[in-house]
Amino acid sequence: MGVFAKLAKGTIAPEPGHPGLEPLQLANSDGSLYMRTETNLPARCIDGRRPTTPYAQVVPCAPGGSLSLLVALAAARGITDPLWGADELSNRLTWYGSEGHIHAGPDDRSSGCGALDGLSTIIDYANEQEPLLREVAAELGLPVQVTYPLASLKGQQIDTPGIYRMFDEKPDTKLTPLRGVHQEIAIIVNHEKGTTIDQNVLDQIGNIDVFDVDAWSLEVAADWLVDNYNVDRKRVASALSAFTVATLAILARPTMKVLLHG
Repeated sequence: MGVFAKLAKGTIAPEPGHPGLEPLQLANSDGSLYMRTETNLPARCIDGRRPTTPYAQVVPCAPGGSLSLLVALAAARGITDPLWGADELSNRLTWYGSEGHIHAGPDDRSSGCGALDGLSTIIDYANEQEPLLREVAAELGLPVQVTYPLASLKGQQIDTPGIYRMFDEKPDTKLTPLRGVHQEIAIIVNHEKGTTIDQNVLDQIGNIDVFDVDAWSLEVAADWLVDNYNVDRKRVASALSAFTVATLAILARPTMKVLLHG
């Protein structure tokens, strides 16, 4: 995945020769790394850190959990309010039978999601590096069919504290604190529909963490946004892909191992 190395500018990557990489690649190849999800819409973050309390459901992963849907929706229809329509989105997710979900740090419920805290930086980087980002997205199987899909969000401010507060306080949404620090040793882009990484397998390999991108669920999210908001599918799908790739690039070092599955 040499093209990703050109885009990546983050700080997270293991030391060379990490002992968990070889068994991780084997489990990825033979499929033993994966388990079935209970829902199809992404609602958990790609973050490898573990929750302070166990997840109630096995769900697919995308940057920021429900934040990815919010970003794609805002990019496609414009900004509707300081929360970018998060309240309306959470209500529609509830009607659908899914729970709006984001993450926070273990000690502060008003920060800790890298995708939300760094949203402006991620969007700016996606726009600045758009041609290279499209190349990386194609390599990862996350096609960006619309040029500059996040351009409409450049310079737009979001009420970050309000987002955390809303997800924390509303009865039909959830904010889950994550413990520990980032120690991910790889990025895994999973295209096998209906599956996600089994963190128990990561524990068996050696208590390792990875960035888990359930790419197939981004397609489900795009379809759901079209059905519920009548937005352009190419635009929301492209925004989901661009936001995912840019988030990974902001988090990971150029040396980070990238694995594909499915």
